[in-house]
Amino acid sequence: MNYTLLVICALIAITSVCASQAGQVQHIVLFRFKDTVTSDQKKQVMSEYMALKQKCISPVTKKPYMVSFDAGFPNSPEGFDQKMEQGYILTFNSTSDRDYFVGQDHRYPFDPNHDKFKAFVGPFLRQPIETGLVVFDFTVLPLPSN
Repeated sequence: MNYTLLVICALIAITSVCASQAGQVQHIVLFRFKDTVTSDQKKQVMSEYMALKQKCISPVTKKPYMVSFDAGFPNSPEGFDQKMEQGYILTFNSTSDRDYFVGQDHRYPFDPNHDKFKAFVGPFLRQPIETGLVVFDFTVLPLPSN
C-alpha cells in the first residue's frame, strides 16, 4: 500500500472516531483579554483551562466526563473573530454533563474545578464581560440522510 494512501486512510479513520456524535453537547468558549494582561498570563489561562479535561471528574463514575477539549487561536481570514484571542470547544456526552460543568448560578451540584477556574480567569477578561467572553452551546444534530 502506498504510504500517502496509508496516511490518508489513517486521517480519515481518526477524523471519524474524533468527530462529534449526534446528541453530544458542544460548549464553545471564546476569551478576549484586558489590554493589561501579559502573554504569560494568557498562556497560564490556556494551561489552567486545558487542565480541566483531566481535573473535572464525574461524581457518579469517578472518571473525567469531558469527551474532548480542543483549544486554539483565531486564524480565519474572514476577520469576524470579534477580536477574541483564545477559543475552546468542549464536548460532553449529555446536557447533564455540560450542566454539571457550567455549575454555580446555573446548577447544583456543580464541578468545583470549573468554578475555581471561573474565579481565576474572570479578572483577566475584558469588561464589560460581553466584550471579553462568548459562550455558545448546542446539541449536535444528526447529519441529514441522503
